[in-house]
Amino acid sequence: MRKSGTILTTILMAMALHSGPLFPSQAQDQAVIKRFILAVGANSGGKDRVQLRYAVSDAEAILQVFQDLGGVADEDTLFLKEPDVRTFYTELGKFQSTIKKAQSAYSRVEFIFYYSGHSDEEHILLGKEKIAYRDLRETIEDMDVDVRIAILDSCASGAFTRIKGGKKRQPFLLDSAYDMRGYAVLTSSSSSEASQESDLIRASFFTHYLISGMRGAADMSQDGRVTMNEAYQFAFNETLAQTTKTVSGPQHPHNHIAMSGTGDVVMTDIRKIAVVLVLGEDIHGRIFVHDTNDRLVVELTKAAGRRIELGLEEGEYRVINIPNGTVFESKIKLLPEEDFMLTPEEFAETDLEYTTPRGDREQRVQKQTVLQGKSKYALFGQLDSKSTSLPGGYALFMGGQLGVTINQVFCVGVAGYGKANFNPGLPAWGGVTFGYAFSPTNKLHVRVIALVGSGSAPVGSVFYIFEPGVEAILNLSRLVRVQFGLSMPLVDKTGSGLTNPMFNVSIQFGK
Repeated sequence: MRKSGTILTTILMAMALHSGPLFPSQAQDQAVIKRFILAVGANSGGKDRVQLRYAVSDAEAILQVFQDLGGVADEDTLFLKEPDVRTFYTELGKFQSTIKKAQSAYSRVEFIFYYSGHSDEEHILLGKEKIAYRDLRETIEDMDVDVRIAILDSCASGAFTRIKGGKKRQPFLLDSAYDMRGYAVLTSSSSSEASQESDLIRASFFTHYLISGMRGAADMSQDGRVTMNEAYQFAFNETLAQTTKTVSGPQHPHNHIAMSGTGDVVMTDIRKIAVVLVLGEDIHGRIFVHDTNDRLVVELTKAAGRRIELGLEEGEYRVINIPNGTVFESKIKLLPEEDFMLTPEEFAETDLEYTTPRGDREQRVQKQTVLQGKSKYALFGQLDSKSTSLPGGYALFMGGQLGVTINQVFCVGVAGYGKANFNPGLPAWGGVTFGYAFSPTNKLHVRVIALVGSGSAPVGSVFYIFEPGVEAILNLSRLVRVQFGLSMPLVDKTGSGLTNPMFNVSIQFGK
């Protein structure tokens, strides 16, 4: 009796290929290749199985990357969300009719099938219903196309890091009796390992890194195209590296490729999209690219000296870079028809913790707790000017501060101010300063400040002062800031003359 619920995801690809690259050269007729894709996402595997969270979104993400970069037109896609078996076969039949009509107009027609959901040892599961691997294989083999690509990301059970798939069998699209010009089989894990999805990356590991690679992270040749071998090798390295400490253990993707002809299969072409994020040669370390919904769309490790182009959709993004344990953040906007070159100067240091956005929940919480328990200190120096109206007329004061910033948010220091326009009637004062900054990594942000101290009035008497205020701060670089603000001196004696608000301009130096 076979043991159900065994840990596995099988991602299988089988291709019958004509020789030559997947995308035609510019000298060739651009209409020689036609691609179709059917993507199926099913979070439900029946009442006895855990409800998955990311099977549907994984299918949507795969569909999107093939539309953006894989040469698939919108009208040549079909997305089925939580279908039953009848709906699956009905819609597939209609899709086959559409594909058949393209045969006469194109020299090569390709069909891509992607499924993300539950499986057992012999079936993919659509809710409480099943489709046998054998039936699915025959359906794909019967497609009247030149190239067949099947990708299965199948799930079984799990909690935080969900176990995906059934017992590993021989790849169901690989049959020794099936005469093919070429085929490729890619699996997300070996026969004895778990294939997992993660709440922290909001996707399955292998599909997430496969997509990151296809968007350009895997383009080792830097020719603007991602081949099947490049995408697989990238997904293999990242999946293995990021699952070594999960509950289910390390995950080793596997492949078997036998191709006739020359060259390699091109999965995506970065030049097919008008919006490209270029990671400059000086950027290195771990890179995380988040969209406006805070969804992690690309993740990679970049070596210094290598230029990487990522094909993305237009819009605003948040890019995290961790070169040597320090976290840097940059907020960018990608516009149509424009390449955006990202350099180290675009980043500002941040205390946000992005180093391991995946894996076991307990490990994640422990790591966050440790990091949050550490405080970062940075010294700063500041040149200040203050102007106000006194009973004797306009007054200008010059001074400065020395202090320390804690975690980029709190600051404490000492300050002193004296007359600058040589009016003998002006007071001088100083004391301890405090400040709290809001969103300090933003190029323009706000800080509330206060000074508590004492001063000397023109007649020689001493007064005590409390001076609260607010500042707008412009980050010119990681080391230099310009500050504009207003403060209100509150003193215990009227003899000082400090009775009106002050306009402050400062230049601050420090990390």
